[in-house]
Amino acid sequence: MRKTLTTAAVVLMLGLGTAACGGDDESDLPTADATTSASPSPSATPSWSADAKPERPQDEKGAEGAQAFAEFAADTVLYVMATGDAPALTSIADMSTCSGCKDWADNYDAGKIKELTISSGPARHELVDAPTVNDDVFYQVQLALDIPKGVSVLKDSGKKTDTISAAKDLPFKTNILWKDDQWQLLTYDLG
Repeated sequence: MRKTLTTAAVVLMLGLGTAACGGDDESDLPTADATTSASPSPSATPSWSADAKPERPQDEKGAEGAQAFAEFAADTVLYVMATGDAPALTSIADMSTCSGCKDWADNYDAGKIKELTISSGPARHELVDAPTVNDDVFYQVQLALDIPKGVSVLKDSGKKTDTISAAKDLPFKTNILWKDDQWQLLTYDLG
């Protein structure tokens, strides 16, 4: 409930900021700057930024911990799409099983990440079904994501290449593993 209220407040603030400033919708969308710090600044009120690295929740074994980690993994994937910071994703993944993570890592290492997809606000997560568990360590968590509109930009120049429509109920499925007292991303499927 708190996450939903926070999301609503951020969306409302973005909308009011757009109305107050005037101009076209696209000029008010966030951009990723390669020189901008990925660390969120401390503040009394939670805020959202496309280039703020998601904070990993405390790892807790069980369905609630699995859901919290899956939401964190979804936010991390969206963060990587907005910044190109593939190590943020590979640091939480088993690279021998996560082909999407491996693709990000390979493109990052080869300097092939040229375009970024930046949403105008945080994603909203909704659990589709209770996490399923196998052998008390392997969980599958399915979320539906609502992602605000955004833009595609060239990484080096920040030049806009496309406007991205908002997505509602976008499927995000993860397979995660409880290993060494923490969750590890085995696979993810977005879309």
